[in-house]
Order: sequence, then structure tokens, then C-alpha cells
Amino acid sequence: MASPIPVGFIGFGRQAENHAKSMAARPEQYRLVAVCDITPSRRDVARDAYSMRSTDQPHDLLREDVELVFITSHSSAHHEHTLAALGAKKHCMVEKPFAMNGREATDMVQAARDNDVILSCFHNRRWDDDVRKVRRAVKEGRLGELFLVENRSAGSRPAVTFGVPDFQQEWRITAQMGGGTIFDFGPHWFDQVLSLLPGRKVVQVFADVRHFKWGDADDYFDVKLAFDDGCRASVSKCDVAYVSWPKWMVFGTQGGIRYEQNTCTLVTDAGEEVVEEGEPRIDLFLNLYQAIREGAPLAVTGDEARRNIQLIDAAFESARAGRSIEVDI
Repeated sequence: MASPIPVGFIGFGRQAENHAKSMAARPEQYRLVAVCDITPSRRDVARDAYSMRSTDQPHDLLREDVELVFITSHSSAHHEHTLAALGAKKHCMVEKPFAMNGREATDMVQAARDNDVILSCFHNRRWDDDVRKVRRAVKEGRLGELFLVENRSAGSRPAVTFGVPDFQQEWRITAQMGGGTIFDFGPHWFDQVLSLLPGRKVVQVFADVRHFKWGDADDYFDVKLAFDDGCRASVSKCDVAYVSWPKWMVFGTQGGIRYEQNTCTLVTDAGEEVVEEGEPRIDLFLNLYQAIREGAPLAVTGDEARRNIQLIDAAFESARAGRSIEVDI
């Protein structure tokens, strides 16, 4: 059996610790080695709970015997830290958002190619229960040709309690640190929509991205996408909302789907039915191990992650201009 992959983390907040727990439960696949974090208490957790060596300097971590680096620092540092790890010939898994703009994302994808290492992004929500059910019905052809896809969510609180109290919990609503709901939820929601429409290009974007209440970063976005085959999509998230849309509305030439309150209802000429089973879930940790050790295809490629960031780029450009823009994404 192949040896476990030695792993290091740049950034060891709450999400990084979730990843560490998952990998610690797979000793035949992963060996936790080292952590880099600027917060002393987080280095203590890495040492005491997981027996990992720790530092506050990324270059020290990259000198460790690690083969895979999880980039779980705050969003605005993903580009810098990923390039450093790729340049040291380390495979990288990057937390979302992959990067802060399309240029950074392209740098990262090219660096992985230049250094012949694997680059992925932890787009685990491509396999949420809701989208797996919707995607199964679409792949089975039960809706016919899709012509409208809506993926929306809303709430009435900022996402500032997810992280650890030791590190600036309000970074998620602070623009300078890469906060804002379009960087928080946009990568996932765009990724889900694109997974329903494989092989199609986005040719036009019209977006409304605004700040109303929380912090100084955007807390609302509504993005319209036009695809090269004529299909249209809406991707939206509002953090200042006291009512919500259905999570999914999908229209096809032979049927439609409404996903609301954890129920996926498929309507066709034959009537209504509830979609009970989704397509199989992908285990991203197993996939990453198999990609590194066995050459298996990545479930989420760097190019796919870059595409989500390019859509966010286009959304900001459209919102600033107040008009739709032509794209080739």
C-alpha cells in the first residue's frame, strides 16, 4: 500500500481544523506534520491536539517534510501562500475563495503546471444534498433542455461567528481582508450552477453587488449569467433578508424543479414527485489521495476553481458599470 501523504497547513483556523480532523481519521492516507499560523493559540491547538510542529513563518513550514499543503489562511493571502507552496514543489488544496481575482487564479494554475504539482480547491458544496438531487434529475434528462436555472439563498445575519475568536472574526465582512458574501458564498453557488451545465460557456454577465448593513464588504449579490447555448442562470445571496427564495428553481423543456425547505419537487406532464435520492457524493479527501498517489482525475481542478473567480471578477465589473458585460468564461 502507498505511504500516507505528509500534510502541512498554512493557516489553522476553524475550517483548517475541520480538515485536520478528517485527515487524522485516515492515518493510512494522511500524516499531519506541521502548521503555520500567526495566532499563538492556534499553533498551540495544532501541537496539543494533533502533535503537529508549528511556526508563524510560511517559508519555515515549506522546509518541512510535507508533500501536500492546505492553504487555509485568510482569503486575501491565498495567492501569495499558494504560489510559495507550489514553488516549493508542494501539492496544494486551497480553501475557497480560490483567489481574489482572475489574474491571481491564473497565476496559481500556471504555477502548478510549471512545477508539475496538483492544485485543487475545496469545493465540497458541489456535493450538498440539494444540488446532488437537482443534478441527478438533470443528468437523467428528466427536465429536457434547461433554459433557466436559479440558485439563491438568503439570511439576516453576518457570517462572523464561524471562525475562531482568537483571530479577527469580522474579517469575513471586511473588504480589505477578502470578506463579503460574494467571496464567501459566490464560489460555491457559481460552482453548483456550472456543474449542472457542463461544457457551456458564460458569454454575458449582469450583476448587482451591494453593501447594506454588515461590515464594509458586500452583503448582497444577484448575478445573471447567459450561456452560449441560450440558457440563463441567476446566482444570488443576501445577508440582509428576513424572507428567502427557494434554493433552486430549474426550468426545462420537459419539466421543472423547485427545491425549498429541504424538499426537491420535480414537476412534469406526468405530475409531481419528490426527488428522494441524489447522485453519489464525492469524498474529496479520498479523491485527493488517489490523485496524488494513483494519478486519478481530480474531482475539482484548478481550472474549475479559476472559472468561479473569473465570474466573480465579471460580477464586480458589471456592478461597477451598471450594465451587462460580454465575457468568455
